[in-house]
Amino acid sequence: MSEKSIQPKVNGLLANTDRVILRLNKLIASPGGLSTFLSTVNYTLYLLTYLEAKSGPFKARLDALLQRNAATAGKTVAIPTGPSNIAALGSSISQTRTLLRCLGLFPMYAWARSLSGGAKGSDAVLHQIAVVQCAFYTIYQFLESAAFLTDVKVVPATWSSRWTASSGGTTAVIYKWSYRMWMFGIACDFVRMAREAQLTREKRARYTYKEKDDRSVAVADQAADEKFYTDLVVPLAWFPMAFHYSEWNGAGVPGWNLGWMGFSGLVASYTKAKNQWAATA
Repeated sequence: MSEKSIQPKVNGLLANTDRVILRLNKLIASPGGLSTFLSTVNYTLYLLTYLEAKSGPFKARLDALLQRNAATAGKTVAIPTGPSNIAALGSSISQTRTLLRCLGLFPMYAWARSLSGGAKGSDAVLHQIAVVQCAFYTIYQFLESAAFLTDVKVVPATWSSRWTASSGGTTAVIYKWSYRMWMFGIACDFVRMAREAQLTREKRARYTYKEKDDRSVAVADQAADEKFYTDLVVPLAWFPMAFHYSEWNGAGVPGWNLGWMGFSGLVASYTKAKNQWAATA
């Protein structure tokens, strides 16, 4: 292959790499972009860690083959041991995300403040659901932050010893109740969406004959329905994870593993990640 035919490909590769890096920078700098980026990478790494673990028998046979070939050639092959690099990176990103969520009480305060003025023309039931959900998420965020800061020795363990005594002085019980509040907050999404579906049915039942025959109304309704079902996927994906770590039945979700966790997290964050990535184009 001539140098002239290689050069355009190299230039194209460099241009694509440059474009991706700039879009990533734009994504991370956008509101909520860093959280979305870390979440997507984190759950991808969880899924890869699970797949890597499941490939253990294949890797063992491959290592044995390499050792035999090396022995035949009078050489030795160093087989990597210890924790997976993928798992280590996933764990580090998870801790980083937990640390960043310690700042989550500020948006919770802003949300609560916006709800304090009442429904203000919106549906009263939806407003009440939002108030309850805000309360659950605020408690969840407070408990998780308290447990995390206690674990990293920022907050003295004596402050929570009254509640951690039942779990041997560890913060496991605090995390458990924080996950339960998270699960209740997710459950509020199902209640909210059921109410929104009810309001939509009532609205469409009042359509005039002209509105029913209006093509633009039909297109708008179809778009609204697609968004509704897309949004429904998010709590459906998060709920099994929240239920598992809430430990209501002691063992959590039967068969739950790192693979299911990675898959659920990716499904839940896919739409938001896709929209934010598209906005960087």
